[in-house]
Amino acid sequence: MRALRRRALLTQEELANLSRLSVGTIRGLETGRIQQPHTGTLRKLADALTLSDEEAAALITESQTPQTRTVTNLVPGPVPAQLPAGIPSFVGRAEPMRLLDAGLTSKDGATVAQAIVGSAGIGKTALAVHWAHRVRHRFPDGQIYLNLRGFDPYQGPLTTGAALHSLLAALHCPSHHVPANPDVQVGLYRTLMAERRMLILLDNARDAQQVRPLLPGSAGSLVLVTSRDRLSGLGTADGAELLTLSRMPLVEARELLVRRLGVRRVAAGHPALDEIIEHCDRLPLALSIVATFANRHPGTSLGHLAVQLRNARRRLDILADSDPATNIRSVFSWSYGALSPDAARLFRLLARHPESRFTARNAAALALVSPAKVYPLLCELARLHLIEDHPDCYILPELLRAYGEELTYPALRAS
Repeated sequence: MRALRRRALLTQEELANLSRLSVGTIRGLETGRIQQPHTGTLRKLADALTLSDEEAAALITESQTPQTRTVTNLVPGPVPAQLPAGIPSFVGRAEPMRLLDAGLTSKDGATVAQAIVGSAGIGKTALAVHWAHRVRHRFPDGQIYLNLRGFDPYQGPLTTGAALHSLLAALHCPSHHVPANPDVQVGLYRTLMAERRMLILLDNARDAQQVRPLLPGSAGSLVLVTSRDRLSGLGTADGAELLTLSRMPLVEARELLVRRLGVRRVAAGHPALDEIIEHCDRLPLALSIVATFANRHPGTSLGHLAVQLRNARRRLDILADSDPATNIRSVFSWSYGALSPDAARLFRLLARHPESRFTARNAAALALVSPAKVYPLLCELARLHLIEDHPDCYILPELLRAYGEELTYPALRAS
């Protein structure tokens, strides 16, 4: 009964008024205190809930059975199972998965929220999907996947209203029942999520503000978020566990290439293997693109490929692809495009700096501003993982540096 009332977006009081029954009767039916109610009572409820003939008949049959069964099956639609397929060649990431496992159980009974953050191409979505498949059995009420398009240059970030419409649709809420007011939509979403155990994967979030309205308000579910943004506010205000994904350890990067290229070919070119890995900054996306390139050119030795990758421009060309999602220039550009003009200018200047390591004072000298003025710009670059910040310095990874150096050429920047 409770599920049917919630599906109709009615409070107990509203259902009582529509059915001309008392609130106590509605409450008693929902809690099971009232067993085997009169047929007339059930018909009034069916009319008030606008049930179909089949649903009304099922309600009467089940409610008048001595051991009343749940009416959850009257809510239409299968259990959501929306997780994308995992990557067959997924390897490594043992430590991040251990941390995700450790954070799965909430200490205070609240909804668990975890976020995987890191640079473009670092493998956030691949890890999230792989791990979500591993733990999906813990969420019997289903798994929902939603791409928030936070850094999508073509369609732009998903609005709160559009995201909530998608989530409510996944929960089988009819579109004509979705209220127009976003705040009311949030309340409806949290109502439908109450008492459910679901896994919700919110991929490619723009920032904490985009994610916050999509967090359920009750215990039992897991929200897993991926983003290029640090999502610090989600950790501070909402208690989310934040996992910053780093570049792959060398051993795991080798394993990835062995998986993609085959043991024989990797063994034949082993001396060049580590050089290829470092030219790819140990980014899973870059390593996968290089492996695809090598498989398309079986006559090219890994040694020759390593030589080609030494040239920064040639390296970016090899890592290019007709699919923007697997083109390293395109993938980096979506983060670069989110920068303020001053931060974008600083990024280009840092790309021309002779060293990949630099201090705030170095950055200030390049930008011809004071350290006090350059610090917020460095924070902006670090927030989007376009630079790495360490206790004593900052680092601009080599692939990002090559991309930024290209942007300093007027013709390339104009294009």
